[in-house]
Amino acid sequence: MTDAAAYVSALIGRPWDRTGLHCGALVQQVQRDLFGRSLPDVMREAPPCDAEGRLERYRVFAEHPAHGDWQQALRPTHGCLVLMRRRSGRPHEHVGVWLALDGGGVLHTDAPHGVVFDSLAQLALRGWLPTWFVPVR
Repeated sequence: MTDAAAYVSALIGRPWDRTGLHCGALVQQVQRDLFGRSLPDVMREAPPCDAEGRLERYRVFAEHPAHGDWQQALRPTHGCLVLMRRRSGRPHEHVGVWLALDGGGVLHTDAPHGVVFDSLAQLALRGWLPTWFVPVR
């Protein structure tokens, strides 16, 4: 089994890339490598994450058949998906993975920061509101 702390440490700081290591690709990679879960490339079907694409992006997330493999949870657990939205009330537009390392946090990537491991406090400072999803099976 992969040592999660070493694995995450090797990812921290890697740059975000719209066609490479974007938030969805990072989640796919982490779910595969640390948890043995295969996730579809939902991001390939979604438009770019710009002002016009956000609502369509949410629709793709919400209506994708794989959405039924996950259920919302009240609290984060190691390996759960973290869908995030901004405080403005817009739909979910960002995704990461909750890892129970160093007190717990969300591994995610975005354009200004690259790959980061944020505590809940850091996530809030960046303006993200998380919703947790765990596998149904």
